[in-house]
Amino acid sequence: MIKLKQVLTVFGKGVLVFETDFPDGTVKNVQIDVSELEDRLKQLRQLLGRDLTTDDLRDVLKTLFNQMRQGQTPFQQKFDYTALIGVDLEQ
Repeated sequence: MIKLKQVLTVFGKGVLVFETDFPDGTVKNVQIDVSELEDRLKQLRQLLGRDLTTDDLRDVLKTLFNQMRQGQTPFQQKFDYTALIGVDLEQ
């Protein structure tokens, strides 16, 4: 099961909240940044050489969730930029 539950704006960024089941029987809420999803869709559009359909969007989302279910991290690595405040990056 993969169900879109909410579309939010957090700190000016779009966030999609999905409810999904995992192989261990748990059901979790998963947040996906719209920008990360759009990056994948842009790549797919370039590969296919055509405009995308709603079915293409559904396929990309299913692929992302299947990767998560297999324990993979399908999204870009996040950094805590606040840890760099006041740090001389050249040292």
